[in-house]
This record gives sequence, structure tokens and C-alpha cells, in this order.
Amino acid sequence: MPHRIFFFHNPKAGGTSVVDALSGLFPRERRCPRIENDATEHRLRDGRYEMFRGYDFYAGHYGFDIYRGVGERIPAVTNFRWPVDRVVSLYRYFRHMVEISDDQARDPRFQAVALSKRLSLDDFVTCDEPAVRLHTCDHHFRQLTGSGWSDERLQTLDEARGLLDRMAWFYVCEHPDESMVWARSAFAGRLPDVARLNVTRPAEPGEDLLGRAAHRRLILQNQNDISIYQHALDRLMAENLPERRQLRA
Repeated sequence: MPHRIFFFHNPKAGGTSVVDALSGLFPRERRCPRIENDATEHRLRDGRYEMFRGYDFYAGHYGFDIYRGVGERIPAVTNFRWPVDRVVSLYRYFRHMVEISDDQARDPRFQAVALSKRLSLDDFVTCDEPAVRLHTCDHHFRQLTGSGWSDERLQTLDEARGLLDRMAWFYVCEHPDESMVWARSAFAGRLPDVARLNVTRPAEPGEDLLGRAAHRRLILQNQNDISIYQHALDRLMAENLPERRQLRA
């Protein structure tokens, strides 16, 4: 079992549940405090992450830039969800679960949330506003190659796949059973079940249905996210092969 963990928390992909399970493996004083959580905080931090070195557990909407800043040798984990479904869930979460005041609605920091409350699903996911595109265009890829809050790249797609190959474990929403089978070996049976937390309320009729053009646009603008998702599935299934062989025997 890894004695340190850096969790790349991919938004609206079961990450809150994964953090809840992982954090229990570490004493509170060994868990790093929050570093940043949005594009504004990312700009204010301006790459200064050295003061956060030395902890055993890091978890947040953090990118490779933070991982590199606190120590790339820390075993990494992350979480996955089919990219189209993840963006739809994010829209519904912003629209229904995140409450903002009138003043916040006028603040650029909350622009994506404010737009989710005014726009239809199709209009939101195809919106060219940069504050929205940070969430709807290859967010996980940018997270694993630089930062989800920036377009700056520190790694290539191939290097992102290499990072996935070296990860101690990851959770895939569409394959919870296979993810937990792998967890049993990765964490020596110490990781508790990943419960369902931070769940958005059920969709209103038709609210989560994408039009054909919007669906095509999401596919096109998330090609890198789809690539790493498929790579992750291959690794997940490979990690489950020993278990399957035992069941067949």
C-alpha cells in the first residue's frame, strides 16, 4: 500500500466519494490543506506550491503543476467518468446545487455557474466563453498535463498516458466493482467502499438530454479526455485479470 497519495480530483466523476474513502487512510495532520480550487485561485497562487511540500495526502482539483511542485514521486491516483456524462453532470450541479448571490453572479469568478443558470444544456456545453470552456473542453487532460484551470501544457498526451500507467490506482464511475477489486490489492484491503456522496438531484424531464449537434460538439472538444478515459479502461481491465482468472478456476 502507498504511504503517500496525490489525488487528481476530476470534477463530477465521483471524486468527493473517493476523497472521503482515501482521506481515512491518513491522520488529519498529514493531510495537506486546500491549495486552490478554481481559476482565480490558480492565478493568485501563480505556481508557488513549494510551501505545501511534506504532506502525505493531497486531494483537490489540482493539476500536474501542483504535483510537480510538491513532489512528482508521490504515488498518484485519479477518477474517471465518460467525458460527455461528466460535463452534463457538471452543468446540472452548477445549475441546481451551487447557490450564488446576485453580487457573485456578476463576479467573473462565478461566470460559469451564472451561465449554467441562464443557458440550456445545449447552449452551455457549446458556449465559447473561456470560463465555461475550462470545464467543458478536455478538463481532465489539461489537469494531468498542466492544470485544469489553464491552457498551459507541461506534458504531452503520451506523457499523460504514462502517468496513468504509473498510478497506484484510479476509480472509474462506470466500473465501480472493477475499481474496488483493484483497490483491494492496491491498498492491501484497507480502502473502505466508495460511497455515493455529493450527488446532484434527479434531472427534470429532458434536462439531461443533449441535442445531436451539442453531443457532437462535446465529443470533438473532448478528444483528449476520451483518449485518456479509454487508456484508463484498458489499465483497469488489465488490473482485474488476475481476479477473473481466479474466478474461472
